[in-house]
Amino acid sequence: MKIVLKIVSGFITTLLVLLLLISLYIMISSRITGGQPSIMGNQLMLVLSGSMEPKIETGSVVGIKPVEDKTNLKVGDIITFYSPLHKDNRIITHRIVEIKGSGEFTEFITKGDNNQANDPMPIPLEKVIGKFSGIQIPYAGYILEFLQSKKGIAVSLIFPGLLLIIYNSFVLWKIFRSWDPSQKAANNQSA
Repeated sequence: MKIVLKIVSGFITTLLVLLLLISLYIMISSRITGGQPSIMGNQLMLVLSGSMEPKIETGSVVGIKPVEDKTNLKVGDIITFYSPLHKDNRIITHRIVEIKGSGEFTEFITKGDNNQANDPMPIPLEKVIGKFSGIQIPYAGYILEFLQSKKGIAVSLIFPGLLLIIYNSFVLWKIFRSWDPSQKAANNQSA
């Protein structure tokens, strides 16, 4: 029974430390880049609308790979871009349905899979951030969006740290409770 408790105890401690490290990574990464964190060369983007359902679900986190030569993008690729309609640098992920022009004058006509019509303006090369890599984590976008807020940063750092302290305090309390100093003194006298 003690072995099982020791294994469970080690697992919980490791899980809490990993949670704390992941939270720190997300916070530091998003602050350094000034935007979304990235993992293994994929910039993580939040999907906040249903325009790409069922391929990409609302609330998902998707991986976006930067594209070296944007002129190599083709019809059917899913790209992430800064909307030419919005001055607030709104980021959109839609599918390329048509390509106009060539070279540095290439523009992409895009459409959300769940939308009835194409997007109202073509997307110039310089507005393209990257291409959908196929990585999708459903519902993680809600969590990531919260973790990037001020309250989320505080919770993501304080909560795992407090859990780790409380858990280790409980473990120490159990150790001290089972420790009997009179038995140690008896063992030392008999030796």
